[in-house]
Amino acid sequence: MEIDAGEFELAILNLCVNARDAMPRGGPITLAARNVKAAGADGTPADFVRLSVSDVGCGMPPEVLARVLEPFFTTKDVGKGSGLGLPQVYGFAQQSGGQLTIESAVGKGTVVTLLLPRSLREPVAATDARGESPVRSDGARRGLALLVEDDAEVAALTHELLNHLGFDVVHAASPEAALGALANARHVDVVFSDIMMPGGISGLELAREIRRRQPGLTIVLTTGYSEAVADMDGAEFGLLLKPYSIESLARALGIT
Repeated sequence: MEIDAGEFELAILNLCVNARDAMPRGGPITLAARNVKAAGADGTPADFVRLSVSDVGCGMPPEVLARVLEPFFTTKDVGKGSGLGLPQVYGFAQQSGGQLTIESAVGKGTVVTLLLPRSLREPVAATDARGESPVRSDGARRGLALLVEDDAEVAALTHELLNHLGFDVVHAASPEAALGALANARHVDVVFSDIMMPGGISGLELAREIRRRQPGLTIVLTTGYSEAVADMDGAEFGLLLKPYSIESLARALGIT
């Protein structure tokens, strides 16, 4: 498979956490994968990897199953897991050129299946990932930053800037992926998001939903279009206009 490794890891984590939460008395979580031939987006047969995550938990009734991919839909109480993992998994599957299916029955459990395009390239040996986390010259660690940016080149540059400022970084390429990254009580110290995002949710809407769920979390928005901030209510969020320097990014994040 040729996919975003970070979002793939997050997708599997979200599926496993959802499976765990569906089994309050415990039970097995089964992960299975195999190569298959299936119809692609254009209807012609193609090579895929079929990956499924199964539980034997409470399952979902049809009316819940019909809504689980809605970005803000959840059956859980705030602070007890947001249930936003599935929209992230769905968005990941779509942007990877794959598919997502869910089978569930009350009292019998749930099976979530990802169908992801198979790569026919030869495997590459893993590089040595050992080494220290990036730090500022003063050695300070700033915590974990959630970077929400759909442009891969901009995301790569901003990732480096945040690393230099002392942050470890989780990158989400869409608002749905960002909500999934924040699901299930994952600790994040700051959110840095573009306002102009593809799909039906803007960075501003994302920020307001995050603020509703985590009122104390630092959120800074960025954009290259001044008209994009017209709907912002005064100084409800930090704002950094593009292009920006590492110094202005530090100031926006409250680093002196």
